Amino acid sequence: MRLLTNDFKALVLGISLALGFAPQVSAGSYTDPTYGFELTTPDSWHTESATEGSDSVLKIQSPDGNAYGEVRAIHLNRGTTVEQLLEAFRANVVPNGTLAGSADDTHAGLTGKVAAWRLAMDGQQLAIGGFFTANGPVGYILLTVTAEAQFATYSPEYDKIFATFRPGALVTAYADDAPSTPPASDPAGDELFAGLVAEPHPELGFVFTRYDAWHPDMPQPWVLRVGLMEYPAHMRPSIVIEALAGDAYDNLQAGAQDLRGQLSDMQNVQFDQDGPQEVANMAENGTPMPGWSFGATYTQNGVPFRQLTFLFKRAQPSVYYAIYVTGPQDILMQHQPEMMRMLQAIQIVPFSN
Repeated sequence: MRLLTNDFKALVLGISLALGFAPQVSAGSYTDPTYGFELTTPDSWHTESATEGSDSVLKIQSPDGNAYGEVRAIHLNRGTTVEQLLEAFRANVVPNGTLAGSADDTHAGLTGKVAAWRLAMDGQQLAIGGFFTANGPVGYILLTVTAEAQFATYSPEYDKIFATFRPGALVTAYADDAPSTPPASDPAGDELFAGLVAEPHPELGFVFTRYDAWHPDMPQPWVLRVGLMEYPAHMRPSIVIEALAGDAYDNLQAGAQDLRGQLSDMQNVQFDQDGPQEVANMAENGTPMPGWSFGATYTQNGVPFRQLTFLFKRAQPSVYYAIYVTGPQDILMQHQPEMMRMLQAIQIVPFSN
């Protein structure tokens, strides 16, 4: 995909150069565990990470200051479309711009739309545009801006930079396209499900399907924990599913508050993505259980960690399921595909002793 095309005679978009830019972070590889992406910039370009509360997660600027770009990210409300994301950007950022063109496009495995505008500002004609897409509940906008007359000069650089954009870090729920049967039994299924082993846990009321490299770890009553054994225990990515009594909490919000409290003493802890969450395969009789989820980043022994916590309420019998996905954030990103597929393959079944 080329974010910058002569068909539009403009660039892919961003906040205007007129707003200024103060580089704060060295260039190179940037990983964002909250919104789930990686981007690599040339050593000569400047980068700035977002301030709290901004959807401009990463800003980039050329050495001469004449080319500017951003990765914007936002947690989308359920049902929000890429078209709505694009329109919200147009209305809030370039309401006075002239649309140069738009088209459907695909980049980094994500379908979306590319659009470009011309905008007169401070005596110059700016070329502004963006690739708009969504990955599950996260919306992304890849933006650039420069003077229209300099489009041809910076177009190759933008293409190289955004070609390194990698979505898919472990960021949030696993609700999309959950299989209805253990995928290990479906030879026509996703190749990434090949080699999965389905393990019934009727004492916990579910079937967990895992890759062979992931083994049960640190057994406890009413808890299933699997970890990737190639890593030492203190650096091991893990999925933990805990069955809690139905009267453990008054409601989901109270349960989520308690689970957040268990992380409150972690160094540099920050919470995000806190809210209701339903997941297709966490369902009773075809109806998704009510749920809640939140994310947390923190530091452990000097290493950045990431934890995603999900809490679901089962009605029959009355049980809470707490699911924790945790580990060093760089390792979680590396193993995100298989972790997601194991989560997607959980099946709720009747309890038995």
